[in-house]
Amino acid sequence: MNRKDSTRVLAFVYGGYIMRYIYLIVVIPFYGRVLGVAEYGRVLAAMSLMNVIWMLVSYGFTFVGMREISNTQAPDEHHAIFSLHSSARLLMGLLGGVAGVIATYCSPVLSARPLIGILATILGIVSGWNLGWLFQGRQRFRTPIMLEVLGFAISLVLILSLVGGPADSSWVLGSLLVAGVVSSVIAYGMTVFEIGSPVIRWKGVPQLFRHSTMLFCYSTGSVVLTASSTYLLTLLSTSSQVGYFGAAERFATIGLSLMGPAGQVFIPTITRQLAEDDHTGARMTTRRGAALLLGYGLLALGGALVLSPLLLPLILGKAFAPSAYVLQCLAWMFPFAAFNQFAGFYVLVPRNKDRLLAIAGVASGLANLAAALYLAPRHGAIGMALARVIGEATLSLLLLCFTAGSGLLSDILPTSLRDVLAKGPLAEWSGK
Repeated sequence: MNRKDSTRVLAFVYGGYIMRYIYLIVVIPFYGRVLGVAEYGRVLAAMSLMNVIWMLVSYGFTFVGMREISNTQAPDEHHAIFSLHSSARLLMGLLGGVAGVIATYCSPVLSARPLIGILATILGIVSGWNLGWLFQGRQRFRTPIMLEVLGFAISLVLILSLVGGPADSSWVLGSLLVAGVVSSVIAYGMTVFEIGSPVIRWKGVPQLFRHSTMLFCYSTGSVVLTASSTYLLTLLSTSSQVGYFGAAERFATIGLSLMGPAGQVFIPTITRQLAEDDHTGARMTTRRGAALLLGYGLLALGGALVLSPLLLPLILGKAFAPSAYVLQCLAWMFPFAAFNQFAGFYVLVPRNKDRLLAIAGVASGLANLAAALYLAPRHGAIGMALARVIGEATLSLLLLCFTAGSGLLSDILPTSLRDVLAKGPLAEWSGK
């Protein structure tokens, strides 16, 4: 894919994501004003649980599958990969279901309304079975976006029709589940029509788990613990603090998710360029990704610091005014998260440096968890926000060290700056 094609696809993908934010502009104020602080906090805790189950079911298969599909062309190879990943995700879906039920009844906030936790668990399983990785690996970037927009439309109609007060909070998750099932049925129908029905078999599944474990360790540390922050806060603080943090994190997640569409294009493109020995093209694509992400991270930081006190009370109501200070704290993780997205998935994943990602993810996850356990009981929502920033900053430091020590600075920095860092303490530390 040349630069012109990449730009065109990126424009389409981000255009599709505009629909996501139009959707959120409608539903977030609706949730805040109709459900109230405590019940909206319960919904956000359930959605936090959903994200954890989603990542557990995905395990690490997403990027492994995308990488494998990007390196193959024949339909029979695509069918074999599709069958293998379907078998593995089916197994993880069963594990995710058990984990979700246990987590629901362990949380005082969710156990008071267990149906909302069960629906969140099922939604996490359905999301973990999505085929976005397959479409993206086959360079069909438009398809998952169009399916996602369809899901937004279905869930928006259901939510506005069925949710009328705090007692209807379970319908939020139920509506999202219906939309997810419809989108998945269409995605699987298209895939079966094009490459055939998946053959569920266990041969090869253990090997896929081995190949995915390092990426799962990375996601466990850097993503699962952060995605579970709202749920974790239900165990450590009050329901009002859960509501304040959950609302602020929702807006922070919107900001972070804007980095995702670029990855849908850059990751398979860089992988394919490396597979074709086009190292010059891969280096140029990597640097374009760096400029896009790091520039966005700094812009998001400034915007959140300035606009949070103005926009959050206006959008959610005055009851959520404390969420503005939480979002200002969370804003400091944007530059770190941008660098982590770039270094992890644009540099290390396409170059098969999964082990380094695993080490960085687990170490930063432990730092995040330790900070959360200390700060959240003492400072509530602000404490959990500080823990998130500490986790992202720790991950950035580790990824910078590992990237320097792996000799991959040529894919990121200009030659002069690369030579300075390559001879400096970062390279020496990571080499040890």
